[in-house]
Amino acid sequence: MIAFLALLPCAAVVFAVIVLRLSGLTAAAFAFFTALALWVFGVFSPVQLDQLSDAITDAVVLELLVGVVIFLGLLFVEISSRGGGLGALGDAITALSLPPSRAVILITLGIGVMLESLTGYGVSMLVTVPLLLRTVSRTKAIWLALIGMSLMPWGALSIAALLGAELSGLPRQVLADAIVITSGPIAAVLPIFCILITTGSSLKDYAYAVFAGAALTAGIASTSHWIGVEVAGVGGGLAVIAFSIAFASARQSLGRVLGRPAMLPYGLLIAFVVLQKLVAPFLAANGVAPAIATSRVSFDVLGSPGIALLIAAIICIALRPNSLGVETDQPLLRHVASRSWRALTSILFFLMTARLLVETEGIALLAGLLSKLGIYPAAALVTLFGGIGAYVTGSGVSANALFMPGAAATGESFDALALFAALQHSGAAHVAMASLPVIAILLAALPNREVGDEQTAVRMGLGLAVLWLLFVATSGSVQIALAS
Repeated sequence: MIAFLALLPCAAVVFAVIVLRLSGLTAAAFAFFTALALWVFGVFSPVQLDQLSDAITDAVVLELLVGVVIFLGLLFVEISSRGGGLGALGDAITALSLPPSRAVILITLGIGVMLESLTGYGVSMLVTVPLLLRTVSRTKAIWLALIGMSLMPWGALSIAALLGAELSGLPRQVLADAIVITSGPIAAVLPIFCILITTGSSLKDYAYAVFAGAALTAGIASTSHWIGVEVAGVGGGLAVIAFSIAFASARQSLGRVLGRPAMLPYGLLIAFVVLQKLVAPFLAANGVAPAIATSRVSFDVLGSPGIALLIAAIICIALRPNSLGVETDQPLLRHVASRSWRALTSILFFLMTARLLVETEGIALLAGLLSKLGIYPAAALVTLFGGIGAYVTGSGVSANALFMPGAAATGESFDALALFAALQHSGAAHVAMASLPVIAILLAALPNREVGDEQTAVRMGLGLAVLWLLFVATSGSVQIALAS
C-alpha cells in the first residue's frame, strides 16, 4: 500500500485547487514539497542526495524543452494578434458565406483547431466565440467552443506530446502514431456533435459532418505520420478548411482576405515548421545535432518547434515593425514574460515532483501495483489519472509531467508502453479543455458576461470531459483485445 503514497502529490494538488481554491502555481509548489517530504522521510527508498540533485537537473532540462515553446509561442501569438491576424482569420471565414450548420464546423474544427494547434493556451476561442455568436445562441456557442478545444492532444505544436515522448522514452513518431489511434475516434465524431448542437440540421448536413470528420481525422493522421506530430493539428484544421472551401458557394473574396499582410505570421510558421522537419534530420546525419542532456533525459535543440516560432516571429517583426502597435503599457518581451512565468514555474514544480518520484522509485512501486490489477483496469486507471492531472493542473503538459513516468512504467510491465503512454497523453489532453484556466479564457471571450455563464461552461466542460475519457478508455480496451 506504500505505493499509493506516490499519488500523494497529486492529492495535494486536488486539495489545493478544489478545496482551498489556491492558484495553479501554489498547487504545483504543494505537489513538489509533498514529494520532497516523501523523499526526506525515505518512504520509498533510503535518502540519497543524488536523488534530489538528479531530479532537479532532469527537470531543468525538460523545462527547457517545454519552456522555449511556451515562451516563443506566446511571443508569436502576441505578434500575430497585434498585427491583426485574428481579425483576418475571422474575415476569411465570413467570406465563404456558408450555411449555419456548415459554418459552425468550419469555425470550430477548421479555424479553431488550426489556430489552437499553432498557438495554444485557448487563444483560438478569442476568434471562434465571437464568430459563433453570429450564427448560434450563447449557450450553443459555449458548447461549440469547448468542442473546438477537445483536440488538445495536438494543441500548441504538440509540446505535450514531445514532453510525453521524452518522459516515456519512446521515439516521437511511435508515440504520435499511438495518439492517433487513441484520440482519432474523437476527432472523427466532433463534426457530428457540431451538427447535433446546431438546430434545423438535415440528413444532408449529417452526411456532410461524417465526411468532415473523415477529413479532420485524415488530415491529422497523415500530417502526423509524414511531417510530424508538431503540426498534426494544423494539418487537421487545414483539411477541414479545404473541405469547407470545396463545398462553399461563395469563394470570390477569399483569396483577397487570405492575401492580407495580417495572415503572414501563420503562413510563415507553417512553412518553417515543415522546413525544420526536413532540414533537422539532414543536419543530424552530418553531425550537427546540438542537445542539452543528462544521462536520463535530453532536449534536442534543432528538433524543438521553438526554432520555427522564433524565426517566424523575427521575420514578422523585421518585415512589419510598425504593425505591432502597443496594446499594453509593457514592451513586447516583458508582456510575454508576464504572461508566461506562472505557467513555466508551475510546470517546473510538476517536473521536479515527477522526477523525484522516479528517482526515489515511488513511480516504479505504483506501476508494480497497477500491473497486479490486470491490463484492462490498469489502462483505465492510467487514462483516469491523466484526466485528473489535466483537470487540476489546467494543462496536458503538466499532467504528462506528473503522470507520464508512471504510465510508461505500467505499460512497460504489460509490454504495451506506447499504448499506455498514449492513453495517459490522450486522457490528459481531452480533459484539459474542461480545466478552470481554459474555462476562464472562454468566459473572457464571451461579450457581456452573464451570471450563469461560468456554471454553464463548467458543467458542459465536465460533461464533455467524461465522454472523451470514456472514448479514450474504450479505444485502449479495444486495442488490448485486438493485440491479445
